[in-house]
Amino acid sequence: MDWNFPPPRSRALAVLVLIFLALGSIYSVVTPIFEAGDEIWHYPFVQYLATTGQLPVQDPARKAMWEQEGGQPPVYYALAAAATFWIDTRDLEQVRWVNPYARIGIPLAFGNKNLVVHTSAENFPWRGTTFAVHLIRIMSLLMSAGSVIVTYLLARETLGTRFPNPSPEEREEMPILAAALVAFNPMFLFISASVNNDALATLLASLALFLIIQLVTRGATPARVLAIGIVTGLGALTKESDLALIPLALLVAAWLAWRAHDPKLILQSGVLIGIPALLIAGWWYARNFLLYGDPLALNVWLKIAGGRATPATLPGLVNEFQGFRISFWGNFGGVNLIAPEWVYAALDFISLVALVGLGLALARKKFPEMLWIPALWLGIIFASLIRWTLLTYASQGRLIFPAISAVGILLAFGLEQFTFHVLRLRKPARAFIIPYSAALFLFAFALATPFLIIAPAYALPARLTLDAAAPNPVHISFRANNAQPELVGAQVARTVDARDELPLTLYWRTPEPIDDDLYVYIHLYDAAGKAIGQWDALPGNGLYPARLWQPDQIIVDQYRVPVMIDSTAPAQVGRVEAGLARVGTTIPLSGRDPSGQEITPVIGQFKIAARPRVSSARPARFLFGDALQLIELNVTGTRGISQFQVLPPRAGALDTPLAGGDLLRIEFTFRALAPLREDYTLFVHLLDAQGRIIAQQDAAPRGVAYPTSFWEAGEEVADQIELSVPASGTRGDYQIEFGLYRARDGARLTVSQLAADEWRAAGDHLLLAPIR
Repeated sequence: MDWNFPPPRSRALAVLVLIFLALGSIYSVVTPIFEAGDEIWHYPFVQYLATTGQLPVQDPARKAMWEQEGGQPPVYYALAAAATFWIDTRDLEQVRWVNPYARIGIPLAFGNKNLVVHTSAENFPWRGTTFAVHLIRIMSLLMSAGSVIVTYLLARETLGTRFPNPSPEEREEMPILAAALVAFNPMFLFISASVNNDALATLLASLALFLIIQLVTRGATPARVLAIGIVTGLGALTKESDLALIPLALLVAAWLAWRAHDPKLILQSGVLIGIPALLIAGWWYARNFLLYGDPLALNVWLKIAGGRATPATLPGLVNEFQGFRISFWGNFGGVNLIAPEWVYAALDFISLVALVGLGLALARKKFPEMLWIPALWLGIIFASLIRWTLLTYASQGRLIFPAISAVGILLAFGLEQFTFHVLRLRKPARAFIIPYSAALFLFAFALATPFLIIAPAYALPARLTLDAAAPNPVHISFRANNAQPELVGAQVARTVDARDELPLTLYWRTPEPIDDDLYVYIHLYDAAGKAIGQWDALPGNGLYPARLWQPDQIIVDQYRVPVMIDSTAPAQVGRVEAGLARVGTTIPLSGRDPSGQEITPVIGQFKIAARPRVSSARPARFLFGDALQLIELNVTGTRGISQFQVLPPRAGALDTPLAGGDLLRIEFTFRALAPLREDYTLFVHLLDAQGRIIAQQDAAPRGVAYPTSFWEAGEEVADQIELSVPASGTRGDYQIEFGLYRARDGARLTVSQLAADEWRAAGDHLLLAPIR
């Protein structure tokens, strides 16, 4: 049988495969174990099969380490078990230290990216479970290298070349480009360098697609048809998505039979494809039916993995397309590590160019006859993914990797056709400018990802020596069984916008080793004491639990806590509480100050900025000190349920004299000329005719909700203060004093008058003209 393997002169393919293996090895080493594409669940299936010789039985009522992945068809896991059964992996439960606070599937969350806690057990030289995982990763990587080779073969079989009298090198251009677009896909590299059955499923799907195309290009010989039956059977016993290869093969065989007017061909194909596939994979689906009442076991899968509360609709899936496109090119870790958005925008542009090129080729009848088979396979995989996504949250582009060879070929052809028909670059030396540029961009993305995206996410927090001074010392200790870990310092960002994240850093130490599983809790409160934010995490933002702390270290623990407050709320000051609690509980450990007194662990305050106010353009009336302008001052009175204007007088208003029991309301607005770093208190005095204070009120503008030490330049802050007229007051003209003093020492601010006014500046206060 003619398998059409590449001739020895195809050195470019050999170089490409070597580059792929080198890149994949980097991903394998840089990505900690169990942090790659559901590996945390795939490997326990392998280990169970290797140690017991039995397949898992899914039970939604009992939690197992493999979770929903225990329902996957077994070929990949059997191969992985055969490669690692001799390794002692009894340390699996210790190495697989699950992070209960991991932010899975939330790329924009700060920290808590790690699915498991990583310890020295993973250090090189590898041993136990770590060794087994890395050995299987190598096996997966070799399988995916096979997919790169088969992509090259598929492209040679379907595309050929459009150049007259092509040289051997020109014949290789399109196949190598198609293979490169697969090999340099960062997400494909990431999944390939992990314990994941996608590696074998993709290889078998690509090989089956290659053989199916050869039915057309090389002839439907019994040996080739039988090979399709074997490969599709193995595919169906590797991943359920590969089941669709069987009807695809039969459809192509039926088309050939119709074209050749040979009904025996479809009968022969049905027997030689169907019987081997049934013998190889049929028992698995029969087992599923007997165990779960569903040949595909999707009913059990959905109960374990979780389905949608309400089934999605096709229009609703459009909103999830962004996640699909990102995860096809690169959404790493626990679907929570992504590249900058401009990278995906560039890849969107490349995809759009390829689609335009494909459309032009169809319109101008330049579409290769054999390309419809890979296109149809991609369509089948995409449709099955949509069907599955309607049932559960599965909008992940990597789930179409069984058709990635088809994607690579279609991308390469579309980019080439765009160059031909739009840019009119038809000479061999210029025809591949865009395809080569796309491959080069993917290569750069793939090379940068392990070092700039993956590795930093799992770097341990900084640690200081005990003689280093932690900023803003707080020295709050917590009792945890045999140890008393201490929060020695804290830094809280001064200002945060509503609906943004508050950056803060905690500094921890422990005088003795800790044997408790502890987590850090951070609570945010607004000025009224209402909870507006919470963050729970293992220390080190998930990477450095308390049980790993060393007594001779200060751990620098960084966080960004979302501030959940209405963006229309006024500017105010919130507070931060932070402490420790035992994992699995919600009761915090009691915090104590250095004297041993139990305290609430408040570590700082922060300003919640209001939506910027449009400048009133009102002229300043008075200047307090050198940083505060008074731009509005209004006095009203209340008597019973009636209100009357005191100042400024209104045209036509009644001249109402004050009486005992009246309530005066002084409304004011200040504008800050510069950032204020002092807390000031407002004083209002009611003076009788002899200048004696008969009523007074002292309060901070906006009170504790928004002290002046948090005001920034340009802010306008409005508030009011009330003063009661005593019932024992005597007849005569009263006056009101209004001013500010520094809270820490009582020093008053000097007042300068900037415009004519009913009030006048009197050195360190304002004085209202006499009122009756």
